[in-house]
Order: sequence, then C-alpha cells, then structure tokens
Amino acid sequence: MPPLRPDPIGVDEYYRDAAVRARILEQCGARAGHAATAAFVAGLHGGQGVLPEWDRASHVPPEQLESLWSQHADIARSLWDRQHLLFFLELDYQNIDAPAEPFRHPADVFLKLEPAYHAANTVFSSLSIPMRAVATGRGYHFLGQVSLDDPLVESLAAIIPNTPAWYAGVESRRPSGVVATMSERHARAAEGLGCLIEYAAHLILRRADDGGLPLVVNGTVVGNAGLTGRECVSIDFSHVGDPLDARHVRTAFSTYQWHQLRPDIFGADTARRAPSVAALPRPRRSLIGWLARGRDLAAARQAAHHTHSELPDIAAGMRALLDRYTTSPLAAFHRAFYRELSTGPRCAAPPRVPDLPPCISACLERPNDLLLKPEHLQHLVRGLTSGGWSAGEIVGLVRSTYEADHNWGDRWTTRMDPQTRAEFEVRVFAGLLATGVDTLVDFNCVSAQEKGICPGTGCGHDLRVDRDRLVTALT
Repeated sequence: MPPLRPDPIGVDEYYRDAAVRARILEQCGARAGHAATAAFVAGLHGGQGVLPEWDRASHVPPEQLESLWSQHADIARSLWDRQHLLFFLELDYQNIDAPAEPFRHPADVFLKLEPAYHAANTVFSSLSIPMRAVATGRGYHFLGQVSLDDPLVESLAAIIPNTPAWYAGVESRRPSGVVATMSERHARAAEGLGCLIEYAAHLILRRADDGGLPLVVNGTVVGNAGLTGRECVSIDFSHVGDPLDARHVRTAFSTYQWHQLRPDIFGADTARRAPSVAALPRPRRSLIGWLARGRDLAAARQAAHHTHSELPDIAAGMRALLDRYTTSPLAAFHRAFYRELSTGPRCAAPPRVPDLPPCISACLERPNDLLLKPEHLQHLVRGLTSGGWSAGEIVGLVRSTYEADHNWGDRWTTRMDPQTRAEFEVRVFAGLLATGVDTLVDFNCVSAQEKGICPGTGCGHDLRVDRDRLVTALT
C-alpha cells in the first residue's frame, strides 16, 4: 500500500468547480436551456450511518443537487428518465478474497480488466452503438440512451407480453419531491430493453478472450483462486431485476469514496490511505496513456473543462442489436419463458424439494441471505433444471420463498418486487443454460466447495451426475 498522502484537492473544493457541476448535470440529462431529465439523483456520504448503503442513499429531485454536493456525497442519477430509456451495463473487477485490490493496485486491476473492456467495445462497435464508457473505482459503466419518442420503444415494449409486476408500486416507492411520471408503455419498454442488455452480455461473454480473467454475470462468485484470490470480471446488469424507479447509476465526474466509507469491506488501512477518485469517461486512447493522466480529483477537475458527459443517442445501434436478438437462441428462450409464465400455475414448492442435495437446498432453507446471492441462485437453477424442473416452476419456487416471512424487513414491501426479482434471476441463469453460454465447467463438488456453496455435511452426493444429466437434457 502506498504511504498516506493528502489529496491534491478536497471533495468540497472539487464540487465547487463549475465545470464539474456542469458535467454531472449533463449526465443527468441537462442541456443548454433545459432542466435535467433524470427523475431523481441519489447521494451517498458518511453522514448516513456507520455502514452507508446505496439502496438507503438520499434521493432528491435534480434541482436539489446542491444539497448533495454540500454533503460531499458520491452522486448517482436515476435510471428512470422522463424522456429516455437508459442502457446500462457494468464491468466490475471482483475478488472476494482481496476486495481492496482495485484501490491498492489500481493499474494492475485495470490491466486485468482490459480484455473484457475490449470485448465489450468490440461488440458495441460491431453494431455501431456509440456507448459511453465511464471508469469507476473498480471497473467501467457502459451507458447510452434512446428517446421515448423513438419508434424503437414500441418494439422494445413488445418483447414483454405483460406490464411488469413492479409497475404497480411506482407511486408507493416515489421519493419525496419527485414528480416524474411513468406510463405502462415506458415500463414495458424498460423491461424489453433489459432483455437486450442481457443479450449484449451474452455477446460479450462469447467474445471474451479465454486468456483473461473468468467472466461471470451479476457478481457470481468463482471457485478457482489465483495468486491474488478468487478474482474475476463481473458483467453486471442486475438492475434489470428491480423496479426501474428504484435503481440508479453513478454519474460521470462524481467522486468515488466507496472504499473510504466501507472499511468493513475494504479494510481500515485502505479506507485511510487510498485517496478519493472520480468516475471519469475513458477516451479512445491506450490504457497506459489514460491512466497516466490520473484519476484523482485534481485530474478530474481538469478533465471536466474539456470533456463532456451527455449520454449518446444509441437508437440506431439498438435497432441492429434488436434485429440480432430477435433471431437468437436467447430470444427463443425468452419467448418460451414468458409464455410459460403467462399460462402456467403460480407454482408453490413441489414435493421434490426435500430430495435436493444440501448444497442446492441450502438457499431454500436459509433464503435470507443465500437466495439473494447469485452463485446460490445459479446453483439452484442448475440443480433443479437437471432434476427436470422448468424455468417457470423454478420462478414459482423462488418467488414464493421471497414472499414468505424470512425477516426480509422492507425489502419486498417498499423497495423491491419479489416477482420481478425471481423472474429475472431464473431467466438469466436458465437462459445461460438454454443457449449453451453456461458450459457447466464449475458444476461439480470441488467448485462448490471453492465457492463456499457446499455446507460440508459429507452428504456423499456427486454433482457430476447432475451435470451429466443436465448436459444430456440440454443437447
């Protein structure tokens, strides 16, 4: 860890800069003579408790951004926009054994991310999608927008057969002071866009070089550890599984102080010594050249005077992505998935549940919090699919477990929607199976032990039997 050194400028001085403020407002949808189009902005700062969380962050209308700047907060904007649909996909370095790596050795981490970054850029460039890439503390955000007036929105809405379940709770979740409205068409198009984002993740997974770090989706833990721990690159689009009105994304030119606010995750030494950085758009230049310019607040303030951050219009490229998606195996799976959900029973837990091996049943016996962890959900979907369950049956089981009393607090009553989350998690992992993107290389007892999924009961079950049965069922 480098020796402690003061930041060249502080957060207060940084946020007082007019160019920095202008760039943040740009990414919130503001332009000359027009107010921001983001439904709300969120701020995370140290005054929100011992362990601040983004899902408990302050939410205010964009006109009240000054209050968040004065609190020295990290700034995020809502994915809910009054005039656009927002495409958002994240590449994050993940290492559950050494979570402070991005702040202790940032250049090394971004070098490890480079193959995945290039794979994503290659996919988007091949479709002429001018995505904006913003580097955060641990990876990249890829962002773009489509006007709600664009005819493409109708095509996106048509992907989903029904209005999403979360739409009914928009009014009850509305933050104080937020006056934006959302139509059913908007909600359905957002869900349809989520299917395209999932498809883009599939394309990146297929494009990635096998020589780089393992790629996973939505923070799924890997098993095999390297020299620095169980590290991987997560292609994260987990926001698709929650209400559009509940999620947000860090803005370009926001400060990034997460490692300082959470010493329980990153360690007290990292929180004390690693300086604040800023979320910065990465220009089309080499990684070394970009890193050499710096990512601290002084460098970000300078960049704010010559770098704009408005979200690009990606409608034309999204039409090309939609055309490819429509004829893809993933789209075929999605159509069958939603057809089953719309015609099948609500599905409580069938009697086969007690026969599951303990590594698969663990998340049903201790759902809070195992059934919120992607590696357990993936394991459940693999195991139940191997046992002959359909995706719709698994959705019913997961949803009914979410809806049961497992000390969830207000998670499912005021913030998130259990049906939407259950459908999303099962759809993603079952879709990886159905399309062959999930090769099942880690569906075995050794990998389950390495991931921490195996409860160590000495059950004698061999997951290779389930894997072989699943491979046969999928071919």
